[in-house]
Amino acid sequence: MHSLKVLIADEFQNSRQSIKKILASLNINKVSVTSNGKGVIDACRNTAFDLILCNYNLGKGKNGQQVLEEIRKLGYLKATSSFIFISAETSRDVIMSLMESKPDEFLTKPFNQSELIKRIKHLFNKNTELLDIKNAIEQNDHDKVIALCNEQIEQNTHYKSWCQKQLADALFESCRYKEVLDYCFSLQETRNLDWAMLIEAKALYEEGSTESAINHLNKMVSIFHNNTAAYDLLAVYYKQMGLTQLAQNSLESAIKISPYVITRQQSLVDLSLSNGDLSTALKSGQHTLKLSKNSIYASESQHLQLAQIVAESIIDDNSPEARKRAQEAFVILSQINKRFPDKDETNLQRRLVECQVFNSQGRRDQAKDALQKAQDLIEKQPELLSPKIEFELAKTLYITGRQDEAKNLFNKIIEENANNRILVAKVNAFIDEPIGIKARLRAKEENQKGLDFFEKGMFSEAIDCLIQAQKFSPSHPGLNMNIIQTALKVMKDKGPTHYMVDISFDALHRIGHITETHSQFKRYRSLKRYLEKNYLN
Repeated sequence: MHSLKVLIADEFQNSRQSIKKILASLNINKVSVTSNGKGVIDACRNTAFDLILCNYNLGKGKNGQQVLEEIRKLGYLKATSSFIFISAETSRDVIMSLMESKPDEFLTKPFNQSELIKRIKHLFNKNTELLDIKNAIEQNDHDKVIALCNEQIEQNTHYKSWCQKQLADALFESCRYKEVLDYCFSLQETRNLDWAMLIEAKALYEEGSTESAINHLNKMVSIFHNNTAAYDLLAVYYKQMGLTQLAQNSLESAIKISPYVITRQQSLVDLSLSNGDLSTALKSGQHTLKLSKNSIYASESQHLQLAQIVAESIIDDNSPEARKRAQEAFVILSQINKRFPDKDETNLQRRLVECQVFNSQGRRDQAKDALQKAQDLIEKQPELLSPKIEFELAKTLYITGRQDEAKNLFNKIIEENANNRILVAKVNAFIDEPIGIKARLRAKEENQKGLDFFEKGMFSEAIDCLIQAQKFSPSHPGLNMNIIQTALKVMKDKGPTHYMVDISFDALHRIGHITETHSQFKRYRSLKRYLEKNYLN
């Protein structure tokens, strides 16, 4: 082990010295030390370390998890290198997040010398024994991985289980999906293996059976309740099928287990927006931005998106809370200039958000000026107007009272991006409910009261609550169709009245924006046909 190159990262000097002495007792003397995350990145950029011992807490800057994510993404961590987390953290959320980053070992402080020596010797022996396999993995030589893993499995070595997983992965990467399924099935004759079930689901999906893959993953999470990878994959498959609410539910389940994974939080922002769930988008967007600090996954788009969500959340709301959020949006926008390179596309989006926030706070002249600057940029560089930015422009036009222009642009976006389900869903979600969070919550509360009364057979009371909800959210499809269905029930029991017919057609008129791309189109079409057939004179 004397030839090993080792890096120790710990914010406390006494901890670094203590670990260095333990390494010296193993005749490991090629040791570098650092006290912070930047030091780890810089050291790994210049040296290919065989072993990294890294504390989670590294003072100001990057934490240990962010360090591991970054050196992996930048390719600084060899396939044959080992990474050991050392931490005194007791928080379940932090520990789950660290384990998801898949270190080779996790050592809890305080630890004794014999425990660290035992872990290092184990990793050294493992890497020595499996060196050829790990090199083949790094070179993407799947056939060699399969052959070498089979040798280890046949010899029934200490690393048989590890080799079984690598063999299944190599078969999958070789697109030998039937072999993957047969192999994983043979391994699970007596007990289920979480990693094997996950690979089986991937193979089922690649064979074209998305429904079978989803069923398999649902079975998996019923057995392995804390397997976040299964929930993540469920979200991906649900999303591809257009079942965005189920996708969101899956991600929310994963986040309850492990909330500190930035890519998962970002995915939840996108899904909740497509589902019109502005409250969840706001909360998850705030988490994403917090996690992005010092992360290699940080981007200006995360800042812009959260500022856009904040702007949308305070539409027509000038309460003290809304004014506080407006200030939050401006702070977020100011951070973009400090942290990221200046780009015309970013400046355009920033101007649109500024316009929305100014307008919500009654600062019409400043809103008009921000919008004009955005339109000047578009005129000079029309290529900046991507579908995503077109959507923000349409929202801005709608919020500032130019609704006819906005509706034309919304229709153009839907027509030209029919295959982009998420974008179309986001457009429909905004048109359905172009109001702030405060109004949405009031509408949701009254709508639920109405549904509760409906379930109890108290239809007049249900109508009253639903009409009250409609005042807060005038064009929401689900709410207006609830009004129609409740009115139809009343008319079926007591006969038609002018009032019930009028509120039914009024509700139908309010949701006339629904097109075939909308998730509730079938329900809308059915109610429309029934009303027009039976009650249109």
